Amino acid sequence: MHIWKNFINRFKDLYIREVVWDCARCTTIPEFKEQMEKLKGINQGAWEYLSKFEPATWVKAYFSHGPKVDNLTNNMCEVFNSKIVNYRSKPILTMCEEIRCYLMRRMVKHKELLSDYTGKLAPVQQKRMERLISPSNKWRADWTGDDARKRFEVTRKATKVDVDLMRQTCSCSKWQLTGMPCIHAIAAIRKRHDHPEDYVHPWLCMESIHKTYAHCIQPVPSEEFWTRTEYSRPDPPTIKRPIGRPKVHNRQKDPAEPMMQ
Repeated sequence: MHIWKNFINRFKDLYIREVVWDCARCTTIPEFKEQMEKLKGINQGAWEYLSKFEPATWVKAYFSHGPKVDNLTNNMCEVFNSKIVNYRSKPILTMCEEIRCYLMRRMVKHKELLSDYTGKLAPVQQKRMERLISPSNKWRADWTGDDARKRFEVTRKATKVDVDLMRQTCSCSKWQLTGMPCIHAIAAIRKRHDHPEDYVHPWLCMESIHKTYAHCIQPVPSEEFWTRTEYSRPDPPTIKRPIGRPKVHNRQKDPAEPMMQ
């Protein structure tokens, strides 16, 4: 995001910005180099600016295959911060207690929704899978002859990719990055008459989500049920209020955020 914000402050051409996003979305190194050459032909300065940064910080092709997700956790942090705005202005114990109750209610709500869901994949992942099935029909999968019958060469026109269902890899690297079979892998899976859901990474399945909600937040009795001690209560700190009306600090959005895809 910081690279993108600085980039749009330097270069105002909207077409260049689309090419930059095409570079960032590349999942293979040859594809990335091809897009960078395209950018170089359009704007030499933009190419020199982006070349200063390590590709591992902004290009999918250089990302780690470990996380198996491609969403932004920043969004979840912003939602949580907006939910606890009313709690943050309260004393520390009251704030912690109300946040605990909010999280407890939220987890219970999610558990009730999950109890009625019977699919193998999470609802969001199931929708992603359904969107990939239709484009996979345009690709032809040919078995390479391995004993496990899980190695395929998937072809469309002049493009060919290597799909290994045993190792759950594809030449386009999208399967390794997201944990979700790509259109090439789905074409090979359907050639075997298997179910694509069986090849999704376990972290994206309902089993992992049920493990996430397996624990629960323990209830905390109110103060009258606490164990009494012989120690004296601590005195509250002296409150020093500033002069004038307190200011309300609302989060100011960066000008680059509406243009983020």
